[in-house]
Amino acid sequence: MPLESLFRAMYHDKFDFQDFVNGEISRNYERTQYLDREKTREILKPNQKLKTFHTFLNLFLFEHLPVNRDVVFSYRKGVSTYDAVIPHAKSRHFFQADISSFFTNINREMVNKTISFGYDSVPISDIDFYKERILDLVCVGDTLPTGFPTSPTITNAVLRPFDDQLQAYCNSNSAIYTRYSDDIIISALDRELPSDIKDYVTQTLSVITAGRLQLNERKCRHFHIGGKVKILGMLILPNGQISVDSKIRRETETLLYFYVRDKDKFLNKTGLDFDKGMKRVSGFLNYINTIDQRYLEKLRRKYGATVIDMFLHRSFD
Repeated sequence: MPLESLFRAMYHDKFDFQDFVNGEISRNYERTQYLDREKTREILKPNQKLKTFHTFLNLFLFEHLPVNRDVVFSYRKGVSTYDAVIPHAKSRHFFQADISSFFTNINREMVNKTISFGYDSVPISDIDFYKERILDLVCVGDTLPTGFPTSPTITNAVLRPFDDQLQAYCNSNSAIYTRYSDDIIISALDRELPSDIKDYVTQTLSVITAGRLQLNERKCRHFHIGGKVKILGMLILPNGQISVDSKIRRETETLLYFYVRDKDKFLNKTGLDFDKGMKRVSGFLNYINTIDQRYLEKLRRKYGATVIDMFLHRSFD
């Protein structure tokens, strides 16, 4: 179906298609900076109109592009970090790596090629005619900006060739590969991982992305069962069970204790923002509910089922 027909069917003239294809873009987002581990990072925040355009592009284009659903679990509906970790639960040998500056090192040409490779998968019949405009809407300069709603979904499609090749390599070496955003996890059950695993991942990523993406050397690590196996904030226990990291446990139980016993201390602990504290506890408990039902039952017994279920089921938006 033509892009204009899809747009009009979606918005019924609430938004102007000519604005979508010709309007000024730079005035529809703002740049904000924040400090992350002593590094200044930039986020681009689109206004409501540009967010709407991005939602449309996600729905009719980017969510249709091919991704390797067997190995990538980020930015997909119905899956989470837990799904990226559970395939490794019975493994004994691990390699974990992180991709440096993930979004911002993906450039316009990489997005362009990814869209072209996915033509047969998308419902837009005249996408080639509008492709340059679509690239203008989702890229800023020559980069994929952090903060645009389209960026996460695009990364999954851009890395599809890398995911496919690394999965094939791992399969041939009796290893398991999953990825969550910029986190790469490889493990093996009973045998050591290939000694050149880091070199292979580094070279494959560099070749497939024409040198744009590289591993963060400081975050590459080998480890094995017997030590502390912590992946994406979860612990893999020696018996193959997955549990919540102790830091999250401590903060959750501290907040629950003060909520039940001393609301003033709960308020102080949450920076004098009661609603923010309630949302934080709710987020922790829903995270725990996904990962470790046994620990959740322990919290029900300790702090009361009514309290725990209230945090799980009530909306704090």
